[in-house]
Amino acid sequence: MDLPSSTNPEMVRTFAHIGDPVPASDHAPIWKRWFDSLVHHTPVLTRRAVLDPSDPSATHEFDSADGVTIGARLILPSDGRPVKASLVTVHGDMPPDPLDINARRWQRVADRGVAVLLMRLRGYPGSRTTCGDLTQINEHGNTWITRGFDAESFDAWILPKGVADVCNACRVMRNVLLHRDTDTDIPVDDSVEHHGVYLHGSSLGGGLAVISAGQLIGKLRGESIIDRLAIAMPSLGDWATRLGTPSGAALQIKRVIDANPDRREELMERLKLCDAIVHGRKVRVPTFAMLARQDQVVPAHTAAAVFNSIDADPGRKWRFLIDHGHHEGHAPTNRRIALYRRALSDFFDPEHTPIRSLDPWERLMHEGTRLPDGLEINDDD
Repeated sequence: MDLPSSTNPEMVRTFAHIGDPVPASDHAPIWKRWFDSLVHHTPVLTRRAVLDPSDPSATHEFDSADGVTIGARLILPSDGRPVKASLVTVHGDMPPDPLDINARRWQRVADRGVAVLLMRLRGYPGSRTTCGDLTQINEHGNTWITRGFDAESFDAWILPKGVADVCNACRVMRNVLLHRDTDTDIPVDDSVEHHGVYLHGSSLGGGLAVISAGQLIGKLRGESIIDRLAIAMPSLGDWATRLGTPSGAALQIKRVIDANPDRREELMERLKLCDAIVHGRKVRVPTFAMLARQDQVVPAHTAAAVFNSIDADPGRKWRFLIDHGHHEGHAPTNRRIALYRRALSDFFDPEHTPIRSLDPWERLMHEGTRLPDGLEINDDD
């Protein structure tokens, strides 16, 4: 029988993995230029007037980098209560469920008094009105993550544009709660001194969430912008290790690098610019992560390295373990995922601190399937 992860040497090495946190030589000036471009434009959350056939269930939209329209669905408390916080959630690499279906999983969070924005990255269903489908392999063999990767300029790569999409989603939700720049009337509890902005992402979205949080935190005086972060099996980290045994996004990236052997050093530096481990060092907010013991898409030790890079106090970081990442059909794993989703609604409860919210879940962080007393799971978890 396998030893528990806390004593199994292989698991100890997996979850203790760090990766290389040293930034690219031109990291600071490039990301400063990127941020200056980001804040030069103020995105506005508006109701969607013209449906996007790729996902007609998007209810709202905003403009992001290069004028690309990002579709989203806004979920509010079902009982009409005023909201105290907002949450942006970002999907993974595979085209997700339609927004109206995915929204059911987040209603429990919304009912805690949170305005939840389910966004779709550019080129994904719901965000194709101005840029088309960017998830299909194009004539150059590029998938979503490799589009523009080998262009002359870093700015042409889709990944920093995806970071802009996430950052702009957080900016519009912050402004909505401050009654700024929107045609969307959300009942806000104005007695709250600080309306939190929370961020969640899975896989590709998890890596983007870490990079985005790193870019937003500390950029405005007296505000962190992102107050709570949750990530599940985050990608986009520890690229150097991932390219050694490539799978998923790393395999696609490696193909581009191998096709440009004379530019290998340049492209590796470009890849380092979007390494979630580097950006995670700036993230110092409560973080709740779901990590896998095994994963054939995002290697478990590289996802752990992204979590380990986050510079929050040890008492404000929680690691919830499942057996198999990116693998449906494994009943024990599915049960653990349902538990994590249920715990997320507590973590994002603006009425309680994260420490208090997750205290009943402490005994379940590494193993177990029995809910804390008094809690239940429904079919949407």
